Amino acid sequence: MRSILTSALLALLLILGSYGVTFAQSDDSSDPGTAAFNNGDYAGAMAAWKPKAEDNDPEAMNNIGNLYSLGLGVSKDPKQAATWYEKAAQLGFVLAQYNLANLDYNRNDLKQAARWYTAAAQGGHAKAMYYLAQMYESGDGVEENKTEAAKWYGKASDQELPEGEYEYGQRLINGEGIDQNTQKGSDLVLKAAEAGYGKAQYMMANYYYRGKVIPKNLIEGYVWATQATDTIRPGRDLDRAQDLLSDIKSGMTGQERKAADIELQAVAPKKDNNGGEGGGTSGQDPSSGSNPQQ
Repeated sequence: MRSILTSALLALLLILGSYGVTFAQSDDSSDPGTAAFNNGDYAGAMAAWKPKAEDNDPEAMNNIGNLYSLGLGVSKDPKQAATWYEKAAQLGFVLAQYNLANLDYNRNDLKQAARWYTAAAQGGHAKAMYYLAQMYESGDGVEENKTEAAKWYGKASDQELPEGEYEYGQRLINGEGIDQNTQKGSDLVLKAAEAGYGKAQYMMANYYYRGKVIPKNLIEGYVWATQATDTIRPGRDLDRAQDLLSDIKSGMTGQERKAADIELQAVAPKKDNNGGEGGGTSGQDPSSGSNPQQ
C-alpha cells in the first residue's frame, strides 16, 4: 500500500528497512495514524492505530508491532512486537508474516522463522522467498534441500529481486538443484549487476577476467570490478573485489585501461574513478549478508 510520504518519513523508512521491518502505510493520507507517523509523532500513531488493531485491522496490528520492535513512541519490547505481528499474521497479512519471520530468525527460533517466511513467500513477498531459499540451502529451521532452495530463489528472481536473480542465476550456471542453463543464468547475474547488486557486479567482473561462462574481456571486467568496489560494504567481499580489480588492472595495456575508464564514466559517471581500488559506502549492496537483519 502506498501513500504520499514526506521526505523525513522516506528517510526513516530506509533506516527501518535495515532493521528488517516493513510498515504498511494506508492509502488514505487522512488516516490519523499515518499522519502522526509522518510527523514523527509515534506516540500519536500508536494511539490512533491501537483502536483499529483491537478491531482486527491487520495493517494497524503490523504497524504497532513495528513500533514495539523499534521502540518508537513506546518502550522497545520484542515480545509485544511478536504478539501484534502474530495477530496480523494469523489473519493472513503478508507484511506481518514477513516481519514476524525476521523477528523469529533474530531470536534464533529458526523453525518459526521458516514457518512465517513460507507463509509470506506463498503470499508473494519477494524477500521472504529469498530468505526461505537461504534457509533451505543451509538447513536452518528446515531440512536442507538444494532443489527447494533453487525453486524459491527462482520465485524471488521472477519478482525481479536482484538478490534472487543473482542466486538463481548462479544455480542455473552451475546446475545446482536445477537443470543447468548457462545462458539464462549469466543473463540473470547481469541483470542483478545492472540493478546495482554488488555481489553480481563482482561475479560479472570475475567471469570476464577468467573467461568463465562468457568470453574473456579485461575492459568489461575492469568496469564491473570498479563498480563492485563502490557498491559492496566494507568487509571480506569488498577485499575480494579490490583484489580482483588489482589483478585485472595488472593485465591491461594502457590503451585498454583508457577505454575502460571511458566506458566506466559512461555507465557510472558519479563514481570517482582514481584507480577504482577505494571501497565506497554509498549505494551499498542491499543484502550483502545472508541474515534478514545483518
